[in-house]
Amino acid sequence: MDEQLRLRVQELLGLDVDSVVRIDHGWDSVAYDINGSWIVRVPRRAEVRTALRQEAELLPRLAPELPAPVLGVAVFESDETFFAVHRKLPGRPLGSAELVVARELGRFLAALHSSGAAKEVLPETTAPEWLDSQAAFGDRCKAVLALLNRDERLRAQAMFDSHLSRPPHFELVLVHGDLGPDHILWSEEHLTGVIDWSDARIDDPGLDFAWLLHGSNKDFAETLLETYSTEGGRVDPNFRERALYFHRLGPWHQVVFGLERGRPELVEPGLAGIRQRLP
Repeated sequence: MDEQLRLRVQELLGLDVDSVVRIDHGWDSVAYDINGSWIVRVPRRAEVRTALRQEAELLPRLAPELPAPVLGVAVFESDETFFAVHRKLPGRPLGSAELVVARELGRFLAALHSSGAAKEVLPETTAPEWLDSQAAFGDRCKAVLALLNRDERLRAQAMFDSHLSRPPHFELVLVHGDLGPDHILWSEEHLTGVIDWSDARIDDPGLDFAWLLHGSNKDFAETLLETYSTEGGRVDPNFRERALYFHRLGPWHQVVFGLERGRPELVEPGLAGIRQRLP
């Protein structure tokens, strides 16, 4: 953390910055753990600022509707600096699928996906617009297809074609958008919070289940989905299949990002992930 940012944080938060731990694995922001009590995020690119502003506007509306903590985010911006800050939630990343939090997470997602909080903050997305966005990402993946062998390309193209040929006979809802184990916190057998909402948007509810159903273990997945359904979440006949598609798509995002942003260190690990998850 540079000295100008440190001084600005001290001034705006009214505290002495005694310790700073840089958390550098995010694609969109560099995060800093301040004094073990605050998280400061600095966007890596100008367009990330819009997502952070949106997150700061959405979370105060959303938090009262959810059964687990979601902390408010404050954005500070000036000609010299821009950063988002929130208190650090207790707990540790889920890491592996801990069965003890499956029911709590199922209730959390049922509440999230039925929330109306997004209406005042996020643009409405129609089914045709959603399909267009899915096709647009498929177009961006053409550069990735060129890095695969013929058999892999055929399997990948069939995966994309199958997804795009299926009309969205399900309700588009507010989703977290990046719900992997690093963004789910737990402690002493309880869900303590969900963090990093800058990808929140109106989308397929199956997106939030990509890792939860297909990167976890069977008992966790079944308990989670059963609770989600019992609590009012809508599980249509193609729900699991779409969640699997989004799980398979995860490393494609990594390779696309690496190619488009000049991050070659992301490409080879991403390609390995694509090959591992191809149908």
